[in-house]
Amino acid sequence: MILTGDNPRAAAAIAGELGLEFKAGLLPEDKVKAVTKLNQHAPLAMVGDGINDAPAMKAAAIGIAMGSGTDVALETG
Repeated sequence: MILTGDNPRAAAAIAGELGLEFKAGLLPEDKVKAVTKLNQHAPLAMVGDGINDAPAMKAAAIGIAMGSGTDVALETG
């Protein structure tokens, strides 16, 4: 599953290549809701690269910050 704040066309292209479902145009709080719901069914890892991903990373069983991410994302948890 891809959760992104990016536009739906870009998300659809990437998700289609990878064979994944996606939700696009999400706000940070939308990502938190989706991660919380998905995490109830099975442990979930969230990969993020910015301050807007930090709350969703914290809601996941595992939060993975990209190397170039902001300090807030890197220190979440």
